[in-house]
Amino acid sequence: MKILAFDTSNKPLTVAVVEDGKVLAHMESTEIKTHSVSILPDIQESLKTANLSVNDIDLIAVADGPGSYTGVRIAVTVAKTLAFTLNKPLVGVSSLRVLAANGTDGKLAVPVIDARNDNAFAGAYILKSNEVVNVIADQHISMDKLFELLANYDENNIQFVNVSEHLAELIQNKMPNAEIILTKDSLPNAAKLANLAKDEQPVKDIDAFVPTYLRLTQAEHDWMEKGHKEDGNISYVEEI
Repeated sequence: MKILAFDTSNKPLTVAVVEDGKVLAHMESTEIKTHSVSILPDIQESLKTANLSVNDIDLIAVADGPGSYTGVRIAVTVAKTLAFTLNKPLVGVSSLRVLAANGTDGKLAVPVIDARNDNAFAGAYILKSNEVVNVIADQHISMDKLFELLANYDENNIQFVNVSEHLAELIQNKMPNAEIILTKDSLPNAAKLANLAKDEQPVKDIDAFVPTYLRLTQAEHDWMEKGHKEDGNISYVEEI
């Protein structure tokens, strides 16, 4: 199976083409320019390196959030467009699960994305034999609450992944025996994303596939502040 995978949910942009577990092409970019400008050229370059056309791809895999609102939207939009236009199956994978894949086998990997004000997007995953199994659901959470959820686990076996300098300080003060992998040492990897996606069920309705934000966008917050109702999973754009 040939998989085209990409992730723009974080500051780096990562693209990979993987066939039956073999990485044919892998690109990572941390250049200071918008993902919307670079994602399509990077996909084209990756396919060229893999000596494939986009029509040769069997599956499209995308990190669907949480993360940067704009970044997640860019990747999901490109993934949906390619999947619909080319009639290819599409798989969305949690951005936190992709980060957790950078952890060490046998550890409890806790990927965190700094959400400011001592909050984070976080979850917890057990890594074992190339499997990344969720044990604490992805959520937008205060660091204090996250520490409470982790209290039942062996601190010496906990590995925080994608940690900003600010969150590192909080973790060191609260859980000094836990391992900390800083953001610069645990960038998202599209090849690992492809590996996670290969055994997942494709989305049933490509048109209805949307990013996983885990909290209201600013537009949705403003919409509700004006007195409009919250209606389940209906997004701000859909409500309009």
